[in-house]
Amino acid sequence: MIARRSAAAGALALVIAGAVPALSAAAPVDPAQAILSAAEFPVGNDASYRVTHTVNRAPTRASGLTTDGCELAGVRMMSAAAGSRSTEAMAFQGKTYASVELTDRALVAPIRATMDACRNTPNADIPVLIGTPAEFTRYRLIAGAASHGKELNGWAEVRGVTVQVVVDASPNPPDYDTFWRLFRTQIAKIERQR
Repeated sequence: MIARRSAAAGALALVIAGAVPALSAAAPVDPAQAILSAAEFPVGNDASYRVTHTVNRAPTRASGLTTDGCELAGVRMMSAAAGSRSTEAMAFQGKTYASVELTDRALVAPIRATMDACRNTPNADIPVLIGTPAEFTRYRLIAGAASHGKELNGWAEVRGVTVQVVVDASPNPPDYDTFWRLFRTQIAKIERQR
């Protein structure tokens, strides 16, 4: 009996010891280092590739002009993002604009809450949800088509970072291939940075 307990305790200790290095190796993701480079960006070329860095500010406050909850949800979302750092890479290929933005905070839940609160608000261009490939389920990805279906928007959480992808091919039909390729490429780069 004692031998069995000792063996079980030893096995548990090995599992814990094996888990600790993995946890400590998962360093925080720095958006500025994790963003796709011009060579990694799947659309455009070096001449059209641009990167911007932003510190997200706190919202002033709700105006009180609406009573539908949309504005309040937006203020809550902006409050959740206040103080976070974002890095955005963008490029053009023909008329297609593509952008990937990384924010050093998990924001999918407040983004989803804002979309839900604003869905029936007049003149709000809220993306109409589209199906997402099963491979993205673990990243809590939400995606939609806005601007009368011409612009694709999506958000996912990877290792505590929010990944946002926007692809606008107006006036052409939406470019789903570029949209999903940007998500796959950016998520893979973040996952490699362990």
